[in-house]
Parts: sequence; C-alpha cells; structure tokens
Amino acid sequence: MNRTTRYITRIGVVAALYFVLTAILAPISYGQLQIRVAEALTLLPFIFPETVIGVTIGCFFANLLSPFGVIDMIFGTFFTFLAALLTMFLGKHKKSIFLAPLPPILINAFGVSLYVVTLAGLTGNGNTNLNLSVSLKYIFQNLSLIPYLTVVAWIGIGEAIATYALGIPLINALERRKKLAL
Repeated sequence: MNRTTRYITRIGVVAALYFVLTAILAPISYGQLQIRVAEALTLLPFIFPETVIGVTIGCFFANLLSPFGVIDMIFGTFFTFLAALLTMFLGKHKKSIFLAPLPPILINAFGVSLYVVTLAGLTGNGNTNLNLSVSLKYIFQNLSLIPYLTVVAWIGIGEAIATYALGIPLINALERRKKLAL
C-alpha cells in the first residue's frame, strides 16, 4: 500500500472510530460530567501526524449528536482540532509521551466548559434546537466563574482519564507495532 493510500485509510478509520465510540458511549460523552473515550484518539497525531484530520472529522460528526447543537459542532470540533495539532507538534519535537495528553486536557477543559456550563441549563429545559446567535448570547449573559471552574475540573478529569488511561497505552502499543513493522 503506498503512503497516500495508507494516510487516507488511517484518516478514515480514525474518523469512523471517533464517531462510533462517541455515539455508542453517548450517555458519558456529552455534558458537564463527561468521559469521551474517543478523546484517547487525540493522541494519535503524536505518532501519526495525518490523524489530526481524522480526529477532527470524527469529532465534527460526533458533535452532530450533541445536545449543545451548532455551538458544539463548531467550537468543540475546533478545540479538538487545536488539541490534536498541538499534540502533533509535541510528537514532531520528540517530547515525552506523558506531555501528549496536556493539549487535549487543557484546551477541552477550558474551551468546551465555556459553553457547556451555560448551555447545559438551556438544553436542560428541553431546548435542543440551539442556533448560533441564541447560544452565544446566552453564554455571554450567563457565564459565571464558580460553575465554570467546576465544569473545567470535571471535563479535565474526563479528558485525563481518556488520554492518560486509554490514549497513552494505545500510543505505546502502536509504537511497538510500528517498530516491528520497520
């Protein structure tokens, strides 16, 4: 299999895995208290740079199912893309694998919490059809520090579980397999 075919295949498989894992585990993948198991895949760019695209595409499609609507599709996907990109740079600069989870943990904890903490109250009232302007207005009017920092902690813990407990063993296993293939 040539390099281009391998890259495209890897991107597609990662996107599909991200979506399927998030969809199957939806009850724990969305909300203020979440462990999005698929976030373990955000460490793949550490050793496979092309998977930044797969993780981003998978996240976008997974966020189509999100109770936070278009806000999660746009910003959640952007935060995951940014985290995967920074993880890729850590890998290119041969940093420790134990630093690789930090971009997904920090970016998603602080970024996603900006809208999850406020929109959870709005969607909890049965309003699941949130448009962009209503959502942004609601976020800026209702964001307060203590609930925000609480959600930052919960999302950060969920990200840490997904990336340290699942992502690092995944990367280590793939690196061993990669060395055997060479």
